[in-house]
Amino acid sequence: MNLRAGTEQLAESQVGEQTSGLFGRLIGYFAGHPKGFWFFFWGEFAERCSYYGMRAILAKYMADQLALGQENSGTYMSFFIAGCYFLPLVGGWVADRFFGKYWTIVGFSLPYILGHVILGIENYWCLVIALSLLAMGSGVIKPNISTLMGLTYDQQRPGQTKLRSDAFAMFYFAINVGAAISQFAMPPIRSNWGYATAFLFPAALMVVAFLIFAAGKKYYANEVIEHKETTPEERAERWRVLGRIFGLFLLVMFFWAIFDQSSSTWIFFTEACMDRHMFGFEFDPDQLGFINPVLILVLLPPITLLWRYLDGRGWRIRPTDKMIAGFFLTAGCMGVMALAGWLAGAAELRPGLADAKENKKIRMVIEGNKQLVFDEEMKIDAINPGAIVASYPVKDESGKKTNAKVKLKIIGEGVLKLRAAPGQEQLRDQTTLQVEGNATEVIKSVKEPDKEETKETLVRGSLKATFIGEMDVSQRWFVDPKDQVTVWWLALAYVIITTAEVLISVTGLELAYIAAPKSMTGFVTACWLLTVGLANLIINAPVTRLYTKMQPMVYFGLLAGMMVVIAAAFVFVAKRFNRYSHEASAA
Repeated sequence: MNLRAGTEQLAESQVGEQTSGLFGRLIGYFAGHPKGFWFFFWGEFAERCSYYGMRAILAKYMADQLALGQENSGTYMSFFIAGCYFLPLVGGWVADRFFGKYWTIVGFSLPYILGHVILGIENYWCLVIALSLLAMGSGVIKPNISTLMGLTYDQQRPGQTKLRSDAFAMFYFAINVGAAISQFAMPPIRSNWGYATAFLFPAALMVVAFLIFAAGKKYYANEVIEHKETTPEERAERWRVLGRIFGLFLLVMFFWAIFDQSSSTWIFFTEACMDRHMFGFEFDPDQLGFINPVLILVLLPPITLLWRYLDGRGWRIRPTDKMIAGFFLTAGCMGVMALAGWLAGAAELRPGLADAKENKKIRMVIEGNKQLVFDEEMKIDAINPGAIVASYPVKDESGKKTNAKVKLKIIGEGVLKLRAAPGQEQLRDQTTLQVEGNATEVIKSVKEPDKEETKETLVRGSLKATFIGEMDVSQRWFVDPKDQVTVWWLALAYVIITTAEVLISVTGLELAYIAAPKSMTGFVTACWLLTVGLANLIINAPVTRLYTKMQPMVYFGLLAGMMVVIAAAFVFVAKRFNRYSHEASAA
């Protein structure tokens, strides 16, 4: 018994020493990084939370709240993403020639924060101004913060390339964790407190990111601004490099076009065609984007280990082979979406009502109920005209103001005039909507000080209601809830597209580095970012407008066919690229 107890104590002591030793090594490892790294890490974490949180709810905000419709919302989203990836060229140029990376980041963080605040003002021109400021802030900051971090390691930890590589891996981890958290959290915040409040959340996160980054200045690299002119030889070399990678980057644009539709058409499709219950919870359609960054963190390590394993077994997989697999996976992803649309059956294109917050003339009159007095402000939320849920301020007989909700089933002709949203002119002839109907009950909610909220039924059963006024309207797909397919189809699509992202995005940049001399890595990186911008500007901006012009099944099916063609074309581009690379290596 004593021997056993002594053995257990010895084992516990050894485990404690090992644990203490491991903990000590971890502390030593993290302490080996420059202090500035942690300002980069937490600042980028907060900034990516801010950006992806705002982007998560932006498409529905434009389509529903501002009544731009799904067609225009997809186009504007494409323009915004394009701006975010065009402006890094400006950001790098401004930082290198005028202000340096630190002051460029600090200076452009201020319009970035302001853009979030303005975005919550429900007005079309405020939207335009806000998106311009957000694209400017995000785009200009994007190429400078990672470059400044790399420069900090080069100056403060010279020659420690593995440590610098680890820092970028942790930096990448911060980006995806931040994106996952914000995309998961923002839609519920919007649903509970409204868009104006929701957009203040990423604004606050951006303030935090700004303060963290600005506070670390003394720990960053010393910057020297040089006005170096490009020589004719350098310009000629750039054209030669572009010639080598042109086909590669051209086809990668089509991948980014598919990938970035997860912020627009995927959301609209999920809302119309899918039952969004997972693990016993119902998710918002724009909340499910969090799956992508989570899957990146889950899939990247095993995929990386797989390549190492195959290489160790003598099965060398060329970078271009990985990218070809990624293109075919992207086609398969669109095939899954098309199959989900086919299983849901034919969708019906119906006019959807936008938020009536700015339409002060909207009134609702319930016949035969003198105790209900309705104020002018009214909010109507409807994904289709078959059912309307209205909430409005109401005064009871004592004059106390509360909120009431009523669900109406439309049965007759009404006097609610529809005003077509921009780009929905075909709806102008549809001037009335059937709005008189039956309600099961009208409920008022009362919350007195120090008491729980109580609900009182004011009207139960049949009633007549008439809406008077004008509302914005746009078209969207509608599928009867009983015909909707499970949201696990979307989860499967995310698994496939995320795997394709790992194979194409990481590998494509590696190939670009192979094609370019070391002195041109910055130029190649800028071109890589430019492919995302061009994909959204040239491809997505016009293509997403087709979403409401054809059945979702047909739309995603056409995208699947397009990616099969692109994948086949990449086979020939890969052969050409590999030949050039072999010739360059031999020379």
